[in-house]
Formats: sequence, C-alpha cells, structure tokens
Amino acid sequence: MLQRALRTIRNPQRIREIRRCRAAAPEWKQLLAAYAGFGFHAFSIRLDSGPFEFREKSDVATFWQVFFRDVYPLRPSDRLIVDAGGNIGAFSLYALLKLPECRVISIEPSPSSFARLMAALMANGVADRCTPIQAALGATDGETTLTENGPSQFRRAGVGGVTVRMVRLESVLPTEGEIDLLKMDTEGAEYDTLESASDATLARIRRIAMEYHPTDGAPHRWPALRERLVSAGFRVQNESHDGGGYGMAYLER
Repeated sequence: MLQRALRTIRNPQRIREIRRCRAAAPEWKQLLAAYAGFGFHAFSIRLDSGPFEFREKSDVATFWQVFFRDVYPLRPSDRLIVDAGGNIGAFSLYALLKLPECRVISIEPSPSSFARLMAALMANGVADRCTPIQAALGATDGETTLTENGPSQFRRAGVGGVTVRMVRLESVLPTEGEIDLLKMDTEGAEYDTLESASDATLARIRRIAMEYHPTDGAPHRWPALRERLVSAGFRVQNESHDGGGYGMAYLER
C-alpha cells in the first residue's frame, strides 16, 4: 500500500492532480489519503459550491478521475451535455460547476445512486440546470432489471435485482438542437444504446467520451461499435485498451 501511494505521489501527472485536489477543498489531505489507499471511511468535503459526500471507496476514484484527471474533457463552448451513467453525480456536478452556461441531462437507473446524484446537485446549487432521468439506457423503451449490490459505479442493467425503467437514447434527448458532449459510462449498455440509435440521432452529437466494457457472452463488442460510429461520421481521436474488453474512447465529428 505504501509503495502504491509513493508511486502515485511521484508520478508527474499525479502532482498536477494533487495540486488541483489541494485547491478544491479544505479536506484535501483526507481525500488524497483515501485515493492513495490509506484506508477508507465515509466522509464529506466542502467545495466552494457546497458539500460532496463519499460513502464508498469507489466514490473517491470516480470523483478524482472526473474532477482532477479530466477523463471527460469539457470545452468552454459546451451548452448541452448528456451524462449517460450519472452514478452519484460527480460528472454532472463537475460540468455544471465548470460551465455556468451549460445544461446537463443526467441519466442514472439505480434508485440509490439517483438519490445521491440529486442530493449532490441540490446541495451545490446547480439542480436547476440539470434534467435528471431515472432510467437505464438500452435498445428499446420498456423495463429492465438492475442489481443494487456492490459498489455503485459497477452496477449493471439486465442482470437481476430491482426493476427499473429502460429508455432509448432518442427518448431522452431534446427533439431539436445539437448535443455538444455525450459522456457514457453505462457498464455494457453502451452497445445496445448506440447500435440502436438512428443515424439522425447520432448526427446531432458532436463528441462522445465513453468507457466500454465486456458483456456476458460477448466480451469484445467494441470493434463493431467503433465501426458503427465511424460510419455515422465520427472520428476516433483517442482510445485506450485496458484488456479484457475494457477501454475508453474519445470520438468527434
């Protein structure tokens, strides 16, 4: 654990992240210690806009990657962002705080995560610029199931648990106008969601920043989805493969 923490601190990129962490909240040392692996217990930090609560160890990594590592890059010109896989609200909150003129559509199927998302946005005074949708994304409008067990960021639809609403991407987008950024972290639902989206829907999206995941029985679906998005007019700006069907990709028109 100590060696991992030292590697984290000595990495030049991490030094920049630590500086951003230090500037973000008075409790930055506690947040850094939790991220570096020095144990975990529930705690909160005070951002300039309000509090943010960490209930699970995975909350720390999610918040760190969004706020300090910029895994989902924003642009000053962004006015409408779709947060597909809103989880506990870290990215939606980050976007709304960083871009005061933007609006966010935040989509999260887990009842417990959705409640935390709403609480975070309200506590930080940005809920009025967010359209929250409690639903899972998929190929059809209807219902699916979702496990509520385990860390919030790893919950998958279609594997048992509670019944939740399922919607197509078209069903949650405005009828007109462009979407500047579609951020996706939907634990495998990205394939059905984007493969079933019409060319007209995809043509309204300027950029996609997404994580992709293996799915049961089909661990390597990313190449086919990549080809589908390229055929719809996107260019792959960057992609990283983590192995086992996991990775991240940035696409732009």
